[in-house]
Amino acid sequence: MAEIGASEELIHAVCSHGYGITVDIKPEHEMEKVLFAADELTGLIGAAALMRPSKSVSDMELKSLKKKFKDKKFAAGCSRDIIAKGAEMLGWELDKLLDMTLCAMRDTENEIAEKFNEIKGEEK
Repeated sequence: MAEIGASEELIHAVCSHGYGITVDIKPEHEMEKVLFAADELTGLIGAAALMRPSKSVSDMELKSLKKKFKDKKFAAGCSRDIIAKGAEMLGWELDKLLDMTLCAMRDTENEIAEKFNEIKGEEK
């Protein structure tokens, strides 16, 4: 990343999001902590959305997400410990992290779907 002119701040943020999993670079700034927590959490939310009749986060409620979060067998590859650790790093209650991430995914769902469809179309 440095070779293409990325800033030290960006390099640190990208590297620190795998803290405790693949790297020892600790998230220091709020954005890095959000990235650390949200990376795992977006996987859980995405899996939960696929189980819904709508296949969408647009109609998912926090209560539903919390139920999936508590079910250790659901999306077992998404570490609840990392998500909880991310909330703790931020000084947030877990519910705040879940709700804010769910809201952010709702707000960007259409844009992400469009980009995904563009990429899929290019691969054919």
